[in-house]
Parts: sequence; C-alpha cells; structure tokens
Amino acid sequence: MADPRPCPVCEASERRVLYRQRFQEGILGTGYDVAVCTSCGTGFADGIPTQAELNRYYAEQSKYSHESAGEVESEYDLARFEVIVDHVAPYLGSPAARILEVGCATGGLLAAFKRRGFSNLVGADPSPACADTARRWHGIEVRVATISELAEWRDRFDLVLMIGVLEHLREVGAALRTVTERMRSEGLLYAAVPDVEGFATCRNAPFQQFSMEHVNFFSARSLDRLMGTCGFVSCHSWPWIVEWREGVTEPVISGLYRQGDSSGGTEALVDSITERALLNYLSSSQTGDRSIEDIITELARSAEPILVWGAGALTRRLLATTALAEANIVAFVDSNIHLRGTHLVGRTILAPMEILGRSERILICSVAFEREIVHLIRQQLGLSNPLITLRS
Repeated sequence: MADPRPCPVCEASERRVLYRQRFQEGILGTGYDVAVCTSCGTGFADGIPTQAELNRYYAEQSKYSHESAGEVESEYDLARFEVIVDHVAPYLGSPAARILEVGCATGGLLAAFKRRGFSNLVGADPSPACADTARRWHGIEVRVATISELAEWRDRFDLVLMIGVLEHLREVGAALRTVTERMRSEGLLYAAVPDVEGFATCRNAPFQQFSMEHVNFFSARSLDRLMGTCGFVSCHSWPWIVEWREGVTEPVISGLYRQGDSSGGTEALVDSITERALLNYLSSSQTGDRSIEDIITELARSAEPILVWGAGALTRRLLATTALAEANIVAFVDSNIHLRGTHLVGRTILAPMEILGRSERILICSVAFEREIVHLIRQQLGLSNPLITLRS
C-alpha cells in the first residue's frame, strides 16, 4: 500500500477508516481506504498513488479525449457547460477577460464561453490527445501541462476554472497554490466537485463515487475550508444536480472564489456532514449491489462465454469483489484507445470493431454510458448479440 497521506484540507494525520474499496490490480493499484479526518471531518481516499503517478496516468491513459470515431460532447455535457457559464459570466467585467481552464479535456466548456463572446481562452490538460481534440473540434488553444507545470508559465488570468479536478488530486493544496500564481490580483477561481451530501441519492452504479480516480470527497463546508486554507474567500456557491446521462445524476457543489484574507475563521469550519453522508452512501451502494451480484453469480454459474464491455473502474471493482472473475470471459471491449491490446485478468481488451462477427452475449459493465454503448452496438456496429445490462 502507498504511504499514508495527510488530510487534503487540514493536513492532520489522524483518520478514521470507513471502508476499503477494492479493484482488480491496475495502473492505479488495488484499491484504497475511504477515510475521514478526525480533526476537520474531510473525507478522502488513503493509500493511493503519488501525484507523479496520477499525473502520468492522466497523461497516458486519459479516457476524456473522446478519440473513438464519431464521439462528440453529448447534449448532457453541453447543458452542463451552459450552466457553468451562467454561474460565472455575471462576475466577469468584460468579454475580453482572460480565462484558463485547468484539466479542460476536449475543451467543451471553453467552447461554451467562446459561444457567449469570450475570446481570450486557454486550456491546460496533461493529455496530448485531449489537447489535440480541443484544437480540432473547437479551435481552442490547449497546452499540454500538469498543474505543477503551470508554475513555469508567465501568463496571468482573470478567471481560472477547475471543473471536476480537485477530487482527482492527491496534493490539493499544492495545486491550488500553483493556480494562485497564474491569477491576477483581482482574479476569480471557479471550482466544481461532486457533493458528498448527495452521494446516497444520486442515480449511478453503486460505489461509483469511489472510483479509481476520485480520491477526495468534498462537502460545501470542506471545500470552503480548503479554499480558505489556500488564501481564497467565497463569493458565491451553487449546489446543483447534474444529469450526467439519461437516468444518471451527480450531485455537484460549485463555488466562485477570490483571493483575500481568509484568516477569519476557516479553521472553525469543522465538517460534521461528510462522515454521515459517506456512511449513507455505503449503505445505499451495498443495497444497490445485490441485484448486480445476482446477475454476475448466475453468469459465473452458467459458464456461458461472454464478452465484457468496459474495462474501467466498475469492471475492475466487480472483478475484485464479485464472481465476475470466475465467469467465462472471452475478452473485454473498451472504446478507450489507450487500453486496446492490453490485458485484464489474462484476457485481451479489444476495440469495438474487433468484435464484429462474434456471437457471444455481451455484459455491459457501465451504468452511466449504458445507453450510448447499446446504441453503438446496435446502430453503429450492427450487432445482434444478446445484451446483459446491470440495470436489468
């Protein structure tokens, strides 16, 4: 197991472990402890890779570049981007404001700002594939860089966007201090993270908030305390529910911050919400897992040859915690080009086009993208293979 990490918010070393999340071994390890800081109450994953290892993973194996043929931003992503622009635009004095998005993926959010008349836009992402896609799709300048590499830049920005970034970082405080160096003195920071208070009521696969990539679990209070510790004061916050895909939701807390004297009480922001919220989420996930376990147990019992579509966090969790590894898996299928030709529990991960002509039943190991995968199988590939879904 990796070295214990201090609390990402207050840096205390004492924690209470609530759960052990397990995965089939991969580049990010075999799992982590879900813990809460006994000093400030923040939730986080303990026993995770170093920041350098995480940086390498996002640079080399990013699933956010949408490189599969025909993939574009979905209507759900576009709607989410418009909400964020609505949040931020009233606080910007001019369409000439210089905007940086850290972890911009394919540049869809920056493109939404572009459609609203903002033209001074720059993205930063560790994945060269993401940078290339953003330039091709949207004409957005994206520089290939990790957050630590932003320290080498000389630019200053009026607004920095960090959407779905802070929950992925081991060294959160260091990242925010680096971002501060890229902001003008009157600049603003907009951050959005999954809201732990809503985990138990969100509609997604069980335990999906404890993915391989999510290593911090924020409430509004712990996010504000983190920002205060790093020299930011809150201008406004927005709790909202994102419809991630049809029938799939995610609770989000967004906040707009400015640099300022935060010495007036951030240490008093003890998070009394997160532990209870995480325990509720564990309970709801364990309940939701029962039907999935029944499906997988029957597949393993029957020994029927199957293809498993998906080689990400959900599949790796099920391989480690259910009878899936005992099923007669012929191969895995995944659209992420970085996974193609690699192996999982001794089986090859194939590209979608490589299963043309095969007749095995297909187990779709995704809830968020289930409908898109079914459309790809039926409409784009023209396959008639029987399908098994986890929401059956």
